[in-house]
Amino acid sequence: MAVTFRQLEQFLMLSQELHFGRAAEKLNISQPPLSASLRQLEAQLGFRLMDRNSKGVRLTPAGTVFAEHAARILGQLDSARVIASETAKGAAGELVVGFVPSMLFRDLPAKLKAFQNRHPRIELSLREMNTVGQIESLLEHKIDVGFVHAVPLPDGLVSRTLETERLVACLPRWHRLATKSRIRISELAGERIMVFSRVFAAHYYDKITALLRAADLELDTRFHIQHWFTVVALVKQGMGVSLVPASLGSSVFSDVAFVEIAERNAEHDVSMIWRKEDRSQTLQNFLTSVQRFATDTL
Repeated sequence: MAVTFRQLEQFLMLSQELHFGRAAEKLNISQPPLSASLRQLEAQLGFRLMDRNSKGVRLTPAGTVFAEHAARILGQLDSARVIASETAKGAAGELVVGFVPSMLFRDLPAKLKAFQNRHPRIELSLREMNTVGQIESLLEHKIDVGFVHAVPLPDGLVSRTLETERLVACLPRWHRLATKSRIRISELAGERIMVFSRVFAAHYYDKITALLRAADLELDTRFHIQHWFTVVALVKQGMGVSLVPASLGSSVFSDVAFVEIAERNAEHDVSMIWRKEDRSQTLQNFLTSVQRFATDTL
């Protein structure tokens, strides 16, 4: 017969009290069952744990070692019980969060910090990736929630729009239009216009190209770029101009100007996405926290 946790608890109480009467009282049982539990435990182990004589009760050397390990085992059991309970309530565990790089300039760090403050036992794992990568990772259960440029989603994923953001013209600081407060897209005629490759966010790419074509302009397709930061860095070096999210205006790039665009439809949505089937309390707590953050900062 295997040793039970109840036997360990009873023996540990005996090892602490070294008195059957007091130990039985604290365990809320009578003394005979406690004595029987000790004898059964010793029989199962094959060695004596305690010696009893007229002077009282004492642990054997083997009993001292066993008591130390029993305390450790029971402590681990209690910790496991607490952690498992908190996980079931969404108060502990891990949440893997994907995000597009530009989210760093849209209060994402503050959103994550607010959630971590409320749920310190939940470990946040962050994955920087483009929109397409996040969609694939969600479907493959590699991440739990993502922050993306809004795109049509496949079945099984749901979204919540976080904000509608304007696009702005990104120009070298010395550019002829850099000192203007607002321009029309058509004023970029004759410029080399860059944007990230379509494979990384087709819907977003198509939105920008549609705006350009409405102004009789075309993208320069010789650049195969993955991130907005690369686009801005190339603009800084005078390699061209671009239409970028307004949030990049708070980036650390110098020698770059961000100029407002007059066209009313020069905007896009930023969304949070997750699996529709995911009913975990941890995810629900995160979604609630992000929503609360948005409300608190209005």
